[in-house]
This record gives sequence, structure tokens and C-alpha cells, in this order.
Amino acid sequence: MSSPDVAPPPASDDDDYSPKPNLDEHVRVELAQITEEAAVEYRSIAAAEARYAAKLVELQEWSEQPQVASRLHGDLEGIRAADQNAATMTADQARAAAFTRWGNPEVARRTVVSELACLIHVAERTVERRMDQGRALSYSAPATFDALAAGQISYRHALALLEQLDTLPMEHQAAFEEAVLPHAKRLPVGRFITKAHRLREKLHPESIVTRSTQALAQRHSRWEAAADGMGWLHWYGTAHDTRAAYDRINSMAVSLKKIGDPTAADRPDAGSGIGSGAAFGIDAAGVGQDRAEELPTRTLDQLRADITRALLLDGITPDGMGAGIRGTVMITVPVLTLLGLDDEPAALEGYGPISPETAREIAGHAPSFTRLLTHPETGVVLSLGKTQHKNTKAMKKWLRVRDETCRFPGCARPAVTSDVDHTDPWAGGGRTDSDNLAHLCEPHHRLKHLSQWRVTQEPGGILLWTSPGQRSYHTDPANPMGPPRPRPPVLGPKTRKGTADDSYLLPRHRPKRHPTPPVPDNPPF
Repeated sequence: MSSPDVAPPPASDDDDYSPKPNLDEHVRVELAQITEEAAVEYRSIAAAEARYAAKLVELQEWSEQPQVASRLHGDLEGIRAADQNAATMTADQARAAAFTRWGNPEVARRTVVSELACLIHVAERTVERRMDQGRALSYSAPATFDALAAGQISYRHALALLEQLDTLPMEHQAAFEEAVLPHAKRLPVGRFITKAHRLREKLHPESIVTRSTQALAQRHSRWEAAADGMGWLHWYGTAHDTRAAYDRINSMAVSLKKIGDPTAADRPDAGSGIGSGAAFGIDAAGVGQDRAEELPTRTLDQLRADITRALLLDGITPDGMGAGIRGTVMITVPVLTLLGLDDEPAALEGYGPISPETAREIAGHAPSFTRLLTHPETGVVLSLGKTQHKNTKAMKKWLRVRDETCRFPGCARPAVTSDVDHTDPWAGGGRTDSDNLAHLCEPHHRLKHLSQWRVTQEPGGILLWTSPGQRSYHTDPANPMGPPRPRPPVLGPKTRKGTADDSYLLPRHRPKRHPTPPVPDNPPF
């Protein structure tokens, strides 16, 4: 009886990987060790956030002490004088006095906020927000603060809890924190936000109608800069309005996608049709069928963005608001870039560099231009149109081009909405001149006059700020500029440069003239 054929075992191959039990154990140990070390650092970050929050609370409470707040105020004598002369003030004097009506606590708070913001190079609004969050953690959610200090939750968990906690009445906040904090210790941030929102809905004593009415009062829109010549436009409104607006934009984009998009996604005019439907790609008369097939079409995201742009820039409200109104921006474009001979970036006021193609496109639709003469090598602005020193409007435009933003350290509020401030106060003899003027937004304008912040203006429009903590900060103008062109001098009668001599008194030698002979009556020709 023959046995069936049995295939021989395969030959061993040294290149084949065969896991070894001891090597797998080594990898598992290293994995556990490295991840544990990373988790320790992550928990230390949470603990550091708690210490930073506690220090912010300490700083705020220190500034609120009366003996401290009174010493951080820089114009107490002015306030006392305004109080004594209130009955005899003119309307202009009353407005000036109202400008100084920041009390000691307000001046103290803004002083410590600005001092810290400049020191750690963040926006003042960021410091104020962190102060409010630190106080809320310390007094409204102490258990959450302890969990953060122990590294049991992240700062994002704590903020998500505070966001829901802040919408509850004071008497219900402790119960909510006790119910939701255990979930923060075991859930990722995204899932925890959903869980906290649901628990908040169950525990909230007010109806959703009342809360919706209160939330509606907080509606707003804002713009935020992004990289590479882009920006964000945020709209906070009701859920049904925002959803309906997006659905309308999406429906238009989907419809356009179905009928075909003749506009190339990378063409400069892909999203620049103004009021003609070209931004939607509807007007394709100038694009042949063969050419349209060769060009890459826009994606749905690009279509939605272009449609939103066209509706916002050219649409009008049901009551007619917006008809004939256009947004205004100031862009500085080098002339060689404008002519297409160079690719040096242009500058958008309040933002920074933008691409040459975008600048040329905007310039093509600009209703007017202002000539800006700059040095070809240094870039220093030499003159602005027909600026004269005593022309107030021209001076304001010159300063707006030079500064672009508020000149307080770290502030990015645009110059167009800021005040033109005398660095050396006019009341103290300061001149109304280009080297003594700079833009300051209203909060920092008040801070300069009412606090212990001090500023001097150096040549070239550079501001040197000295904080109450005796720290120094320089702020440079956005566009270095020379002074505006002065008015031409008045020319008087000519004066002799040298003394007269005898030769000057003698008549000059002139060649003797000979009269031209008359033409004969019968010329020989």
C-alpha cells in the first residue's frame, strides 16, 4: 500500500521575518515607556496651565487693591481739575473730560494687561480672556481647577466645561460641575463637549426659548487674517439662518457643477466677476467649448467660496441696504509690479503682503489712485501725491500709509479707525508735525494719557514705549517714510552775490548789426 505524496517542507529562508517572543516583549516595554513619558509631559503642561491661571488671578487681585490702583493712574490731577470746573466747562471741554473718565480700577486693569501682553508677546485680548478664565476656574469651578492642576484633565477640557457652566445660573453650577467632571477625566475633548452639552440641557432651569433669545443678542460677524493673502469671515447667527444660508450657497454650487463650470480654478478671474454672474461661472460667452474642456474646473469648495464672495460683495438686503455701497481697502502696489514688469508683493492695509496678481486685479477695478513715491533702493516713501505740510487731509493720509495700524506694542487695530495722537502732547507745546504724530486706537490713546505708560518718537517715525514696569518696546512704522514735502519757499527779489566792480559798470560789447539789403523788384530768377 503506497502512501500519498506529501509535499516536502519549504526550505528555510534567512530573509523571512520570524518574530521572536523576547523581541516583541522589548518593543512592548519601550512603547509603554515612551508613551508614559509623553503622558507625564502632557500632564505637566496641564499643571503649568493651572499655575499660570492662578498667577493671573493673583495679578488681577493685586491690581484691584486701592493703594495699588491709585498709583497706576497717571492723570489724577486732571480728573480733580475736571471735577472742580465741571460747571463752567464748554462742550468741547466736557468731551475731553469724559475721555479721562477711566477710574482707578479700569486703568489698573488695563495697565497690568498691557504690561503682561507686551512681555509675553500676545494680544491684550488674549491676556484678558485668560484672566477671566482663571478667575472662573478659581471661584466657579474649583474642582475643575484642582483636576487641571493634578494633570487629570487638559486645559481644553476645562474650557469646554467652563463654556457650558457659564450659561447656567449660579445656584446650578456646582451640581453641573459635579455631574460632568468625571466625564472630562475619561473622554476626549470632542466627545466630552457633546456629553457636557446634553447634561447642561437637562440641568438648565430656563426654557430653550428664553436662552435662544439671550443668545440671539450675541450675534456678530468678524474678520480674521490668514496666511498667503487669505482671510476668514466669521458669522455667528441663529442655527436656522446660518444653515439656510449655507444650504443656499451649496445648492447654487451643486447646480453650477452639474451644468458645467467653464471657469478655470486657477485663473485670476475665477472669483472676480463683479455683479455680472461671472463669479458663478454662468457667463461663458468668452470661453470656447474646447477651451472650457481643457481648463480645470472649480471644486465644490471653490464654487461655494466664489458664490459667497459675489453675494456678500454685490448683494443687497430686502430693504435696499447695500445698494451702491462698496467695501474700501488701501493697497500699496509698486509701480513695476502694477505694470507687470516685477513680481514684488503689494501690501494690503491691516494685513500685509499680497500676491502681485491679486494687486493688479484690484488695481484694474480701482476708481482712483494716490501716487506714492518711494526710494528705488531703500523703499523709504519720499512723497504722497501733492501733500503739503499744512494740508490736514493730506497729513492724515500720509500718516495712515505710514502707520497702517495702531502704534501701541502688539496692537493690530487699523489706522483708519484710530486717532491721530500727538506723541509730545499739544497742550504741553508739542508740534502738529509728522515727527510728533502717530495713530493710536481709542483704548491705547486713553492708556497713554491716563496710565504710567510713556512714549517718545524717534527719527523715522519709530516709537519708543516705556511700560510702568520700566520695560522698553520699539514699534516701527509699517512703511518707513520721509517727512511730507514742504511748501515751496516764497521767492523774493534777486540779490547780488558779489561786490560790483568797474567792469560791471561798463557797457557790454555787442556786435554791430548790418541791415539786410532790400529784395529787387525784378529778382533774377
